[in-house]
Amino acid sequence: MPSLRPRAVPEGSCRRAPAMTRSARRARPGLRRDGEVRTLSTTEVRYPEPDPRAPQPVDEDECRASGRTLYPARDTGLALQGRLAREARRRERARRQRTAVVVTAVIGVALLALGWRYSSDEKAASLPMHSAAAAVRETPTPAPANRTGAPQPGETVVRAAAVADPTPIIARRGSVTVRLPVRLDDLTEMGFHQASYPYALSMKLALPIADMKAAKKARSTKRDLSKQSSAPNAALTGRALIMWRSRPGKPDTAVDVGAKAGSDVLAPVSGTVVKVKRYKLYGTHDDYEIHIRPLGAPTIDCVMIHVDDLSVKAGDEVTAGVTRIAAVRMLSDRENLQLADYTKDGGDHVHVQLNNARHPDYKGLEGALAPAAKARVTPPLRSYPELVR
Repeated sequence: MPSLRPRAVPEGSCRRAPAMTRSARRARPGLRRDGEVRTLSTTEVRYPEPDPRAPQPVDEDECRASGRTLYPARDTGLALQGRLAREARRRERARRQRTAVVVTAVIGVALLALGWRYSSDEKAASLPMHSAAAAVRETPTPAPANRTGAPQPGETVVRAAAVADPTPIIARRGSVTVRLPVRLDDLTEMGFHQASYPYALSMKLALPIADMKAAKKARSTKRDLSKQSSAPNAALTGRALIMWRSRPGKPDTAVDVGAKAGSDVLAPVSGTVVKVKRYKLYGTHDDYEIHIRPLGAPTIDCVMIHVDDLSVKAGDEVTAGVTRIAAVRMLSDRENLQLADYTKDGGDHVHVQLNNARHPDYKGLEGALAPAAKARVTPPLRSYPELVR
C-alpha cells in the first residue's frame, strides 16, 4: 500500500493540492466475463479544502507548470509540533524528578542532623561515666615545690602569677590531675566531648553529668559557686555538660571550658611547657597550641588551643590551676560554637585534651623541647608573641 505521508513543500511554493485518496487501486471500468459492466473502486478519503483565510500561493500556475505535485502541509507541521511538545514534557518530568530527589535528600539529611542533636541529650544522660566520688578518692598528683634560695648552676627560677589557691579539679588521667583552666569567677560552663583524633586519652570526670535538656533550656547548669570547697583536692562544684559530636568514642577525651574572651587561662596540669605553636584553626583562623608535659607522665601531652596573649614559652614550668599561660581567644564572632547552646554568651572557651605521645600517628610533639632540657625564667603575666614560631 502506498504511503500517505505528504512530502515537504519548499518555502514560498503552493500549499494547495488535489484531494488525496487512501486507496490501493484506482477505480477501473471494464466488462466482466458475463458481459456486464464492472467498476472497481474503494472508499476515498479526502483532505479538507485549505482555509480560504490562509495566505494564497505565490504563483499557482507556475507551480502546476513545473510538474510538481502539491500536497497539503498541515499535518507535517502538526507532527513536528507534537513531537517537540512531547520532548518538552519529557524534559520537564525529568527536571521535576531530579528536583524531588534533591529536596528529599536535603530534608533527610536535615532530619538526621536534628535527630542526632536532640537525641544526644538522652544518650549523654544514659552513658555510664565515672562517678565524682570515685574520682575524688584518687590520690592527686602533687604540685612541684616552689624553689627557694639561690639557683644552682644550670638552673633557673620560674615565677608564677600570684594566685592564692589552685583552681578545683575537673578530671584525672591516672596520676595526672586536670584542674579548671580558668578562674572560678570567669567560668561560664564546661562541656566534655569527643576529640578529633584517636590518640586523645579518656579522662575521669570529677563531677557528675548535667541534665542536658534542662541545661539547654536554661542556658546554664545553675552552678552555685558559693558551695565550692576550698580544699586542695576539691572537685569543681556543680555538674558537667556532655556534648556529643559526629565522631567515634566516648565524650570524655576533650573538654571545652567556657569563659569570656580575654579571660586568663591557667595551666590545667603541672609540668613543663615543651612546645608553643601557631596554626590555622579550620585552616582559616589564627590560633595557638600550647603543649605541656605533665609532671611524672612523660608519655602524655596536654594540649590547649583557642588561646592568645601567651605568657609562656617552651621550657617554662607551670603549676596546675595557678600559672597564667594565656588568654581565651575570641571565636564566637566567626564560628558557631556548640558550648553556646548552654551559655548566655557566644560560647568562647579554651579547649583541653590529653594525648598519647607514643601513639604511632601522633605528630604533635615534633620539634618539642627534649625532656632533659632545663627550664628558663618566665616573668609572670607577660606576653611573648615574638618568641612563638
